[in-house]
Amino acid sequence: MGCMHKRSQLQALTAMHKRTFAHSRIRNSIYIIVTISAMLITADAASLQPAFASFSLTPSQAISAKTDTLASGGARTSSMISNKSPLVTQEHTVAATKNSRAENSAIPLFLVPSQSINHGNRYVSNRSNAGLNGNSLSSTKNDASVGVDANVNADTNADINTNVKPASKSKKQNKKQTNKSGRRDSYAYYGNIPDVNWRAIPMEHLRSHPLYVPLPRPDTITHLNSLEDVRNFRQDSWQWDALHEGRCTTSQAAPALGFLEPKAAKALGIPRSLQKGCMGAFYRFGQPALRNLEDMNRILPTGGNGGEDELQHVWRRMNYSHVGNENGTFPFAAKYMPSISTDGLKERTENAEKYLKNISSPMRVRMTWGNSQEATAILTALNYFAKHDPDLRVKEVGMCGAGLDLNVTDTGLIVGASPDSVIQYSNGTLEVVEVKNHCPFVPTQWTSGSKAHKNKKMKLGDYRIRELPLQYSVPAAYIPQLMMEMLCCGESCKSAIMVRQTATCGAVILRLHRDDAWIEEMIYWLQRFMVEYVEKDSRPPSNFFWECDEESERYRQFIQRTKVLSEQVELVECVKHNDIQRVLGKRGLRLPLFLDHQETVE
Repeated sequence: MGCMHKRSQLQALTAMHKRTFAHSRIRNSIYIIVTISAMLITADAASLQPAFASFSLTPSQAISAKTDTLASGGARTSSMISNKSPLVTQEHTVAATKNSRAENSAIPLFLVPSQSINHGNRYVSNRSNAGLNGNSLSSTKNDASVGVDANVNADTNADINTNVKPASKSKKQNKKQTNKSGRRDSYAYYGNIPDVNWRAIPMEHLRSHPLYVPLPRPDTITHLNSLEDVRNFRQDSWQWDALHEGRCTTSQAAPALGFLEPKAAKALGIPRSLQKGCMGAFYRFGQPALRNLEDMNRILPTGGNGGEDELQHVWRRMNYSHVGNENGTFPFAAKYMPSISTDGLKERTENAEKYLKNISSPMRVRMTWGNSQEATAILTALNYFAKHDPDLRVKEVGMCGAGLDLNVTDTGLIVGASPDSVIQYSNGTLEVVEVKNHCPFVPTQWTSGSKAHKNKKMKLGDYRIRELPLQYSVPAAYIPQLMMEMLCCGESCKSAIMVRQTATCGAVILRLHRDDAWIEEMIYWLQRFMVEYVEKDSRPPSNFFWECDEESERYRQFIQRTKVLSEQVELVECVKHNDIQRVLGKRGLRLPLFLDHQETVE
């Protein structure tokens, strides 16, 4: 009986302790709720709003941030991100408290997907500015197109979201992901029909822009007065193709310099996918070339059988007082009027299906993206620089440099370059423009992992979205291209602009300054390639120049200088996704990256 009594007392004591502990937890919870409620009621709403306008935080992070704001009198904000997440620096949090339209949005914020920046901030990413795995991208005010209805004012298509993340798995989830306007906040992450012309402005429309100076139609050119006049042939003409034969152009400069050989490429950080050797340059240099004015006049001009281009009335010039003005009504130099209709999108889908059936490799999709998006990227540069110099002009050019003293020869090396455009500023200075459009589509079969994992992903679609972080440098493989473009455009061209543009994560504008000593060294090695290999019809060995003779040390110093140049470019601007002018959909039509995931908004 005594044992049973003691056991009963012990059980009663244990139950009492449990009740006491539960009551204590309840009291603590009530105390926390009451404290937070009192703080929120007494806090100045105006001082709290800026701290949270730019961040999407979890509830626990929001409470910590509010508490920290109140404790410091609203002077600072702490996001209280966990140790596993990248930290937001004090500079970032101060910038977040300012107006979303201010220039502080240029500061990159490296956040995990759940903390992605909304609306006005420049980067939407957990790795630099790549943000594709669930990050929310903000809406655009105005943009441009192909397959378009020119009778619709683009104003009706504001606030179109271009978010990229895996599509929802059920209709119930789809309803939860709609925003205030009723639009879904995501695009499909996988698909079978990538839209390589996604929101792209066609080149024929860019030629009608009020600040763009186009070249004449090739069939209107009747005579060449000088060798340099060949720059008037457009880059989509057969004459431009003919000028490449036997000439060292920018596409063949890096291979001929040995940059794509294994050892030089490793020193320059060039990926293996680009290490294709020099044989393309070897065969190109050995072709017969158009070298003198007489031969060019005999072959190239075909004038008299064509008329001038009809101007496309697709732009409306804007008041320059609004351009670059935070309080202005329009962010671009001119308004692009056309928009894409539902019928136009269906037609594009049919054309894309035919295109995909006829391509030999998925890599063709990536190459086609770069070509179709070229005019859009040129427009990005035009809109940015027009804010600072409203009287500038962006000029279309063909093959430049034919009139260089270097090229006045019957034999040996001749060079040429075709920038994507040339900017002529109001003070007479020139800058060449080269654009690189980073394709968001990669074949799903490139997915790493086990065979079972790949097969699972392949069922989602033939292609997937992948946006890598933009680097604030010019890849070393492109240094010869930019330097040769500056050489061929004349001594008045002292710098080159490179626009690296993505589909969903904005763009960067970089400037590379001219280095005449490097250009002289480039010509030296190109001439050696011509004399030692091409003219002797001798196939270059692997790693030629790197370890061939007593001048290998000079060559390695040239390689090192190239690497330094690629890393010392000037960052001109980080362009937000919203500041890129692209096409809009007509009356709420969303323009998906994959054409087999189309939706309309009533």
